[in-house]
Amino acid sequence: MPCRRPGAAPAGSGLGWCVAEIQLKPLPPTEAIAFFRQKGYRIGFDHRDVWQQEYQAAFTVAKAMQIDLLAEIRAGIDAALQDGTTFETFRQALTPRLVQRGWWGRQVMTDPATGEERSVQLGSPRRLQVIYDTNLATAYSEGQWERIQANKTIFPFLEYVKSAAENPRTEHLAYAGLVLRADDPWWQAHMPVKAWGCKCTVIQHTQRMLDREGLKVGTAPPEALRTVVNKRTGEEMTVPRGVDPAFHYPPGGRAASLARNMLGQAEAANAALAARVLQDKTSTWLPAVQAEFGQFVGRYQAGERGTLGARRVVGVLPPQILQGLRDIGREPQSAGLSVQLGAMSKLIGRSRTTERQARNPNAQALAALPTMLAEPESVWWDEAEGGALVFLAQSPNDPRLVKVVVRPDFQDKSVVTNAVRSLLYVDRKTLQTKGWKRLAGGSK
Repeated sequence: MPCRRPGAAPAGSGLGWCVAEIQLKPLPPTEAIAFFRQKGYRIGFDHRDVWQQEYQAAFTVAKAMQIDLLAEIRAGIDAALQDGTTFETFRQALTPRLVQRGWWGRQVMTDPATGEERSVQLGSPRRLQVIYDTNLATAYSEGQWERIQANKTIFPFLEYVKSAAENPRTEHLAYAGLVLRADDPWWQAHMPVKAWGCKCTVIQHTQRMLDREGLKVGTAPPEALRTVVNKRTGEEMTVPRGVDPAFHYPPGGRAASLARNMLGQAEAANAALAARVLQDKTSTWLPAVQAEFGQFVGRYQAGERGTLGARRVVGVLPPQILQGLRDIGREPQSAGLSVQLGAMSKLIGRSRTTERQARNPNAQALAALPTMLAEPESVWWDEAEGGALVFLAQSPNDPRLVKVVVRPDFQDKSVVTNAVRSLLYVDRKTLQTKGWKRLAGGSK
């Protein structure tokens, strides 16, 4: 009997076979997910506190001032990328959790930059829409750019496709249908997305595709520039028209390259100079290092070892700490702080007893190590066991403090570095600091 299901050979055709019904499902956007997951965390009261290329290295939500709160919002975005979650599903899942945490509606908060108390909007359906749209759009854009670079030999041309937004920007409409080579410098400033709510995109073409569609390779339009000022930082910059200042960065930025640059500076011969220079650029290097180290921990957890390298930079000693060490005659050779691959098992607690493992922060907390080292509650010198720096920082996922022990001038094969040797949870109320010398921060 001939099969009557959709896709089968027609009745009476004499064909006694059936073609099974095939349902095609879109695959997750691998490059977009990889870009999003390599981000670290960056806390900011105002969206202008996290600026330009920092968005490529760090996940941030204005006025979400705790890492665990950022992690909750980030998990919803990750699911949307991985599973194709709609905004409505994202909103329904996240709203009750944000309400329970108290991050909802209008509230009075103190602006850390000015000390001023302000009535501000926290969570709301509209803010969740902006968070959802912006993070998905930028992740898809960065993932698309990675594919463009991988395929530009075969598909060497890009066509600018106008926005699908209800109210597209006039400047962006002027670019609709523009075809340029994929390596044209114009894309460095205008590869979508380049503004809040922007839904523009690009399509890759071969020469035959252009011929078939009657498209011609054009010329990059002349730039119309404007000067803008970030009123939070006072920074002045020149930005092309049609580009929001917060989105004025080239596509394809990767945290790893910034982290490697920071490592080179942090481990410079002159520790005091490196500390002073990097102290002034914390907002630039911290998101990059946080993102790179978070990726490192994830790869380690997944069982990768051979391609991880011997160690990872996780921070830099600030001038105040270096001065304190100098005062007690323990100034280190370099300002860099690092984690050795061989110490990872101990830091996560795998090589510890069951009782000791309960005091070891898990991999999620370990992944936040760069932020904890850069923003500790206090820093001490403990002369016991040959001398060590002790950083006390709030855990991102536990009410207890994390005690981070750093050995200055630790000999790691041929490299001398300030090495993170242990992480432990400690209770703030019962913590004993007798015999420690305070170098920075509070009394406990």
